[in-house]
Amino acid sequence: MTEGEILVELLPQERDVMWRCILTPEVRDQLQPLAESQDVETIRLDRVLVRWIAGDLTHAIVKGGQRDEAIIDLSERFDYIDDTGDGRLESWW
Repeated sequence: MTEGEILVELLPQERDVMWRCILTPEVRDQLQPLAESQDVETIRLDRVLVRWIAGDLTHAIVKGGQRDEAIIDLSERFDYIDDTGDGRLESWW
């Protein structure tokens, strides 16, 4: 792991939300091989990308009118990851 990189653990439903909402190739390239997995999987994101994802999810809610509970939960989680640098599920729950 490089400096400034965050390991983010994702549930299958979180990966589905990211696949639908996040168009960044760096994210999609990591999510695609995990598409069939029903396990918690980990992706690597740099701090800038975490901040962009948090912003994209917030934008989808505020400007895009998304009211999907999964998008709202993931948006809150990425705000937490951005603030703390901690992508572990156990830290969030």
